[in-house]
Amino acid sequence: MLRGRGSRLVYPRVSRAFATWTTWNQVAVAFYVCFCTMGISNSFGVFQSYYEGNLLDSFSPSTISWIGTTQGFLLSIVSFFSGPLYDKGYVRPLFYVGSALNIVGLLSTSFAKQYATIFLAFGVTLGLGCGTLYVPAIALISSHFEGKQADLPTAMAMTGSSIGGIVYPILFRRLVERIGFFSTCRVFAGINATLLLAACLFVKPKENRREERMEEGRSQKPRPLAWKDLLDWKLLVFGGLAMAMNIGIDVPFYFIPTFVRDQLKLSPEVGDSLLAGLNASSLFGRLSLNWLSERSNALVVWQFTIFITGMLLFWWFTISNLSGVIEFVICYGFVDGGLISLISPALRMLYDDEGDEAVFGARLGIVEGMQGVGFLIGPPIAGAIMASPAGYFGVSLFNGTLFFALSFLVGVFFTRKYFRKGSSKEEKKDDAGRGPLLQPLQADRQGQPGQPDQPDQPNQGISRGVEIQGSEEEVVRRRSV
Repeated sequence: MLRGRGSRLVYPRVSRAFATWTTWNQVAVAFYVCFCTMGISNSFGVFQSYYEGNLLDSFSPSTISWIGTTQGFLLSIVSFFSGPLYDKGYVRPLFYVGSALNIVGLLSTSFAKQYATIFLAFGVTLGLGCGTLYVPAIALISSHFEGKQADLPTAMAMTGSSIGGIVYPILFRRLVERIGFFSTCRVFAGINATLLLAACLFVKPKENRREERMEEGRSQKPRPLAWKDLLDWKLLVFGGLAMAMNIGIDVPFYFIPTFVRDQLKLSPEVGDSLLAGLNASSLFGRLSLNWLSERSNALVVWQFTIFITGMLLFWWFTISNLSGVIEFVICYGFVDGGLISLISPALRMLYDDEGDEAVFGARLGIVEGMQGVGFLIGPPIAGAIMASPAGYFGVSLFNGTLFFALSFLVGVFFTRKYFRKGSSKEEKKDDAGRGPLLQPLQADRQGQPGQPDQPDQPNQGISRGVEIQGSEEEVVRRRSV
């Protein structure tokens, strides 16, 4: 707590945010959005398994997977536009439109019986609604929490996607057996309508920080988004790596149920339960790895998580029994949760020296849009490899090699550069730590430009020391007042 002008008390922004009930309500709002967007996306494996054996049994697994990948692609690519709109202040309209499209998409899926109508309802309409909601909800947390203080609240909000990925598969199998597929989709629409209505009621965008900008001496008008923010090499490389990561990250979520059914010869119920377990373990990964990144380096944690994911994907094709696939589900879900939730902290760390939060939503939207391209083509590529003679061995080899290469590239482009920047900051900090009282002595010893340095005389040193001591006493007296 600091004392400002007069008798007014001024609290630091971070402390005030952590003490505000409204601020933590925004974490709950983002949690509801993640539950209804990423949660339903992570649960497409149960839809994939159902469509392969029922409504769309005449289509290949790769063709059916395009429905889910289109939904995930639009979830990411629409963020390219919703992020800048969020920065301009259109938070509530984005929530209203996205919620309506999300509910209409699930209701339309409950009436769709042909591939084209299912594609339009679940893939396009639901994807547009999820994309309109996702990035504004995540960026909303960064506007209420400052710097690394936002990492853990962001992870807490993103656990909604994991919990949604647990609830939807379990409900799907239970409800389909009792009330049928179409009624199950309507129940899902009712759940989303309830949660998204609460999100629309409680969302509270950050108020105009006019007073803060005036106190800091900045212009009242926020800096507009410039093309250099879109063409920045760090952002484009980071987005490209995230896009490549998304090619393989969701492949197990799509094909674990079919792997259990085809390779291990187990019932579909076991596959759906394992998909719920995959999302459950990702819940702990999101919290643990974000907690670790908050106390260390988010880029290093992200790189290490990518490397471990590659090792697990190489292990996948060797599994031949139920105990092995359970171990794989627990380990892969844990690191998968970190891969997704560390995107925001790692991106924030890339620009921590610029201190510009005004365009964070736009940057996050660009990265999410590039991720969508990888998500769009990843599962269909895996489905095509699976249908070839290579089978699951080819899928495992392709994705494992991809993640090993990504881990190496993240280290080359960002991690090593960050440590170099950190060492240079420490050197500057050491120079600044000498204090302003020593600067007059250094300036006198350097002399005037163009003149040789003169040695200090004893009397001059004594008088200079008296001046420094007097200035120190004056500073202490003023601060005490």
